[in-house]
Amino acid sequence: MNQDKIKFREKAAYATVNFGNIPIMTIINGYLLIFYTNICGLNPAACATLFLIARIMDGLNDPLVGFVIDHLPNTKFGHFRPTLIIGTVLCSANFLLLWFGPMMAPSGKLVIAYISYILIGVLFPVMDISLNSLLPVMTADMKERSSLSAIKGLAYVVGALVVGVAAPLILGNTSNRNGYIKLILIATAVIFFCSIIGTLGVKERVKPQKGKSYSFKQLFKILSQKPVYITFIVVLLYTIGSNMVSAVNTYYYTYVLGNLTWSAILTLIMCITIFPATMIVGGLANKYGKKRMYAIGLAIAGLTPLIRLLNVRSIPILIVSALITGIGSGFAAPLNYGIQADNTDYVEASMGIRAEGAIASLSSFISKCAMGIGGAIPGYLLALAGFDSTLETQPQSVITVIICCLIILPAVVNVTGILIFSKAYPLTKERLAEQTNYLKEKRLAQAEEHTEQ
Repeated sequence: MNQDKIKFREKAAYATVNFGNIPIMTIINGYLLIFYTNICGLNPAACATLFLIARIMDGLNDPLVGFVIDHLPNTKFGHFRPTLIIGTVLCSANFLLLWFGPMMAPSGKLVIAYISYILIGVLFPVMDISLNSLLPVMTADMKERSSLSAIKGLAYVVGALVVGVAAPLILGNTSNRNGYIKLILIATAVIFFCSIIGTLGVKERVKPQKGKSYSFKQLFKILSQKPVYITFIVVLLYTIGSNMVSAVNTYYYTYVLGNLTWSAILTLIMCITIFPATMIVGGLANKYGKKRMYAIGLAIAGLTPLIRLLNVRSIPILIVSALITGIGSGFAAPLNYGIQADNTDYVEASMGIRAEGAIASLSSFISKCAMGIGGAIPGYLLALAGFDSTLETQPQSVITVIICCLIILPAVVNVTGILIFSKAYPLTKERLAEQTNYLKEKRLAQAEEHTEQ
């Protein structure tokens, strides 16, 4: 196993390549809608339709991209690193087009927005799926894999923190054309150089298995497994709620609080509780079970913002809400990956097949659809409320829509998801223990049988 030992330098490179993956979707989810309305002058309803169509197409595209990458030939440079570099170059160029194309075009802005936004849905998965496929081929050592998983999670948290703080400070305000130019140029440089340098610094030690095909009949049977479809429903609802918040947050800080800088401040404040919660949730899950702690995390993160309805302009209430919400996010986010792994084991136990690829593709499709729906809802409602990007002060109907999309609607979908998960998800702590023991005995028997042959 010495060959699987990963040195600090390579772990730093792995953190770097994951950090480079963060700005693309983080900035798109948080700022693209208000950029289209305030800088490009596009109608929010037209943007909503774009988000909805493109995200669904994006989700349908993921399984195809994964299939193609899996079936590409191995090279001396590895199997996934070449596609990661190609994806980075193409995605970086298209990321520039996504923002600068509609902004600089004298006409046809919506057409350019459609082309570039749909393209990002095709090109980003090349980069993203290649990156997410690296971990299993970097080492076969379980301890090293756990270490890499922790590094990946930390890079994502730190990356989201850096973007969440830096973006509003660089922008200044959401109608600052020069601010967007600086933000996108800096973000593209980070995406390109971190991804390329990080990719060059890691190694693929384990020869990847060729992609296994599965029939549509098997795919639907996998979907029919109760833990799988219950988790997908909950992820769908929670992601719709969180993306409504992401899409409308900039409108809240711009038109309700009147100061975008508070977005950066609140991101930092939330991290005070996110990091400790992330560090202790593993122990709590071992003691009380993943199901219980995941439901608690979703409840805290999804329902705490309701206290802001007491006074939507109160900074102290906003700070308290951010601190408590950070606890819920710190509980829920890490457990989501573990629950998906448990569902994969459930499929193996019940159907006799490993379905990592199928579940990953289906999960990605569900998330992309939810992102499209969650991003579209604020756009349609803002258009109905009479949003006018030329006005510094919006009418009360627009303010009401902003608050509704920021607090009320996400709480409704989150409550629905929490109730479904708490009542219907079958893998309790006791059931998981039984499942783990069963699979352990089954794999041991298969290994002994293979040895005898």
